[in-house]
Amino acid sequence: MDAHGWPKTTDAHGWPFLIARGHRAGYRTLLAPAPLLAVGDHTVLADHVEPGAVPDRPGVVELTTPSGRPISVVHATHQVSAADLRQADAPRDEHGRPLHLLYGFVCPHARTVTPAEADLRTALTTALAVYRTFLANENGFATEAAKPFLLRSTVETTTPGRHRTVARIAVAAALLVALLAALRWVGAGPDEPSPPGPAPTVPVPADTKPCPPGWG
Repeated sequence: MDAHGWPKTTDAHGWPFLIARGHRAGYRTLLAPAPLLAVGDHTVLADHVEPGAVPDRPGVVELTTPSGRPISVVHATHQVSAADLRQADAPRDEHGRPLHLLYGFVCPHARTVTPAEADLRTALTTALAVYRTFLANENGFATEAAKPFLLRSTVETTTPGRHRTVARIAVAAALLVALLAALRWVGAGPDEPSPPGPAPTVPVPADTKPCPPGWG
């Protein structure tokens, strides 16, 4: 486990979730990632995931849980059909309104996510199984802990502590540069006078004649 309670792995995993209402009960989180549910952070999903205008079209929202866990949430809205519940008639609540699911998956430490359709299908299949159980006992149902599945989506993640590591490397590099500069200064010693240059040459006038023999 990392510092935020997520299992350490080199593969990208998604944790399915479900927010829905029943025939009588209002909207609530019915399925949530186990690490969020364990510390009560699953409430962030119902607080921030909103219904989409286009059925089953995914959206992505980046959130920070109450305990400081960074997550990316891929979500979509699905209208429950008769086939989803394996019954003859389309399901309705006690007021005759259609039922909708807010479903998807959570990616820990993700910076960007491009959702794959296969991952949404997996999340929906899991959500529907949980939803059928919920409808059978709306009053006594307790939020279920979701297990992760391997994603096919394109996920760019950031490793926990990465920014601290980069900062430490930058400080070490700066200290090394300063040390090398100090060593070069010590090795150079005190300033020494430059060696004398060649004696200046005095030009001889063009009309000067050489001295006669014996003169000089």
